[in-house]
Amino acid sequence: MKLLKSGRIPAQRQGTIIELICRKGNQDDLGYIWEQIVTGAIKGELKEKSLLSLKEAFQNRKIIPAGSLAGISVLIDEQPPINRAAVELAGLWKVSAAAEKLQQLALSKQTDKKLRTAAIDALVSIGGDASIKAMQQLTGDHSPQDIRYQGAAALVALELKLAIADGIKIMSSGKDGDPTPFIAAILDNQGAADQLATAISSQKIPEDVAKKLLRYMYSVGRSDKTLSDALSKAAGMSGEEKKLTEAEFKQLVADVIANGNAERGEQIFRRPELSCMKCHSVSKAGGEVGPDLSPIGASSPVDYLVRSILYPNQAVKEAYQTVVILTIEGKILRGIVVDRNEERIILKDANGKEIVIPADDIDDETEGGSLMPQGLTKFLTRDELVDVVKYLSALGRPGPYAVRSKPTVQRWLVMQEIPNLLLTNENPDEELFEEHVLRAPATAWTPQYAMVAGLLPFAELKSLATDSLILLQAEIKVTEPGAVGFRINSADNTKLWIDAQQLKPESENQFDLTKGVHKLTLLINLEHRTDQGIQAEFFKPAGSKASFTVVGGK
Repeated sequence: MKLLKSGRIPAQRQGTIIELICRKGNQDDLGYIWEQIVTGAIKGELKEKSLLSLKEAFQNRKIIPAGSLAGISVLIDEQPPINRAAVELAGLWKVSAAAEKLQQLALSKQTDKKLRTAAIDALVSIGGDASIKAMQQLTGDHSPQDIRYQGAAALVALELKLAIADGIKIMSSGKDGDPTPFIAAILDNQGAADQLATAISSQKIPEDVAKKLLRYMYSVGRSDKTLSDALSKAAGMSGEEKKLTEAEFKQLVADVIANGNAERGEQIFRRPELSCMKCHSVSKAGGEVGPDLSPIGASSPVDYLVRSILYPNQAVKEAYQTVVILTIEGKILRGIVVDRNEERIILKDANGKEIVIPADDIDDETEGGSLMPQGLTKFLTRDELVDVVKYLSALGRPGPYAVRSKPTVQRWLVMQEIPNLLLTNENPDEELFEEHVLRAPATAWTPQYAMVAGLLPFAELKSLATDSLILLQAEIKVTEPGAVGFRINSADNTKLWIDAQQLKPESENQFDLTKGVHKLTLLINLEHRTDQGIQAEFFKPAGSKASFTVVGGK
């Protein structure tokens, strides 16, 4: 604090000093940092970093800056990312003086989705009648269906009976919209799942909506029996999972070995509604919550694979054992323990998101079993289950599903909204390309994963395309500089860039890369491509001293 107040710290070191103060300082120390932010003494990128450090101080230690917090309303009016950070802090600190600003953001049609979500979360945290009324306005018939579901989700923590009544009304109004924020909020609050189950049992909701809710439940590792049964009935599915007899189990294993089709099984495994790729990686691409399945077939017999899918809680490895935490506010949080100390515990949930829970907020902690829920197979026919197990049993074995040896691109990123400069310019300016593509925030991209052999099917990309165009990006980490080659199965109707340098539209290119992470970007016109998908790999040209790895993961 003395160093910071002295004014003698070089600009490049101030961020580190402020981070240390927020990590260990008291309310008065943080109050000084807050005062410097509000008065404008802390500016630019340092301002954003300081706000994030204050956020971490609250999440880890429940420390709030001393003094008046009313100045946060001024920050809420600033440009991104400052306004979003301020909105989040207003909620964490429960700054009631900011409630009016937050209501305006939540209700305005001009507010973007992420900022609206942050404003809604902040209003839930602040609470009160005004917040309830604002959320009820969001759930009204005049709002788009997705926003109505957001409002109902917020009401779960504010007024549960109202939330369930509005949620049922929204669900009954049609199958459009994404109900997952609502069901997520229900699952996160103690006792809410049973109350929603009771309401669903006495009222009719569309089958497609019930199926969406069930899929979400299972995708986050939840299979609460009362709610699962009610939703299964509403979806026209069987709620009870019949346990196989020993003879039926042996027959299923035999059918996998004799009749299973691994190629069909891979297609089923990749279905979004099953969420397999969200938790598991194959060939180092996919989720990082469950175990990497790349070698599973070579190390596990078929009966073990069948049992693991049908009865996931029978044998959970210690590294993937979950805990269920009940907070003093009645929130239910479930995940794998990433780290814990005397001040907080960090969980990784089924979406791969890390959740920080202060120790003082924990009311109860119990063992939670596997994140993979029992009953997931109700979305599969018996033949589909046979094919999925056959696919898993082939992973890691010699042949088309062997562990990857070539540096193929397995994880691609798809840009959700292609910048106009790529749609209107044949050869976009390098500086603009760097600004709008290479420095685009992580939230602008959606991960897509290639099949084991390296092919990313175009059929899976069509729903993400803009006027038949798709913008893909792959990353390569170079540890020793030198020449690196890149080849794709076809460069037809494709533009290519390595970093900001546009390449010739050829199926093979070579370039010199420095040490660090580099980005390969492809703009593909799907309308004029007749092949099945994109397949790409990097290679080391003869005589090159380069050393690199293709970036995988989620």
